[in-house]
Amino acid sequence: MCTGDRDVVGAPPAFDKTRVAVLGASGYTGCEITRLLAVHPELTISAMTAERSAGLDYPAVFPHLGGLDLPKMTKTDEVDWSNVDAVFCCLPHGTTQEIISGLPGEMPVVDLSADFRLRDVNVYEEWYGAPHTAPKLQKKAVYGLTEINRDNIQGARLVANPGCYPTSIQLPLVPLLEGGLISPEDIIIDAKSGVSGAGRGNKQAFLYTEVAEGLHSYGVTRHRHMPEIEQGLSDAIDAEVRVSFTPHLMPMSRGMQSTMYVKLSGSIKVEDLRESLKLRFEHERFVRVLDEGQVTHTRHIGDP
Repeated sequence: MCTGDRDVVGAPPAFDKTRVAVLGASGYTGCEITRLLAVHPELTISAMTAERSAGLDYPAVFPHLGGLDLPKMTKTDEVDWSNVDAVFCCLPHGTTQEIISGLPGEMPVVDLSADFRLRDVNVYEEWYGAPHTAPKLQKKAVYGLTEINRDNIQGARLVANPGCYPTSIQLPLVPLLEGGLISPEDIIIDAKSGVSGAGRGNKQAFLYTEVAEGLHSYGVTRHRHMPEIEQGLSDAIDAEVRVSFTPHLMPMSRGMQSTMYVKLSGSIKVEDLRESLKLRFEHERFVRVLDEGQVTHTRHIGDP
C-alpha cells in the first residue's frame, strides 16, 4: 500500500532523462511506482493514466504525494506517446495484454500485472480463468526478478515484474537449490501478506471490520502465485519442483513475511545456508541477509 509514512523528497534537476508513463496510477501499485520514479535521478514521469480519475491532479487521489511535480492523470487513449520512452503498466491482470499490444513500436515496458509472468499461456489460462490474448508477446517477456535474472532483463522489451509472494520465496530458495544445499522435495511455505496486496477495489472481504483483529488463510492449494513459484524453483535446477504453499492475510496495510521449511542436503547445516545467501547477495542493494540471532520484522523494511 502507498501511504504517507515515508519521506518524499524532491527530484534532482532535470537533464536528458528517460521519459516514462505510469498506466493505472490510481491504484496502490501505481502509487508506489510513482513515488519511486518521481525521485529517480535518471527518470521523469511524462504521463500518468487512471480511467476513472482522468483529469485530476495526483494529490486528489494520493494527497501525501502532493509535493511532487507530476502531470495530470489522463485516460490511456489520450496519452501522447511521442513524449514517452518507456512504460510502467500497473493495470490489473487481464487488461494489460491488450494495452501493451497496442503500444507504439518496441517501446520498453515493465508490466506489474501477472499477465506475462508465466511462460506457458495454458497455465496462465488455467490459474487466472481467462484467455491469454497476446501469446506472441508472451514469448518475448522476460521474468523480472533482478537478483536472479539480471542478465536476461538487460535490453528486454517486456519485463514481467514478479509477484509479491514469489519474490519473497524465490530470493532465498533459488540460490539454495542451485547450490544443492537443500532438497527440492517437501518444501513447505507459510506466507503472510498485508491487505493492500489485494488492491484498492471496494471488496467486502478486505473491509477494516472484516480483517481487523484476525488472521486467516486463503487460496489454499489454489493461489494464483503457486505456478509462478514452482516455475522459478524448477528453473533453478532444471527439474520439476512442487511446493506446499499456504498464504494468509494479516490485519495490516502492507508487509509480507514468508517462512519456508526445507530439508537440508547431506551434512549441510543451517549456518551454511546463511553464509551461502550472504555471499550471493552481498552486493545486492535491495536484499539484506540477517546475522544469526536476528529475526525479520515487517516494520524494519524500507527503502535502502
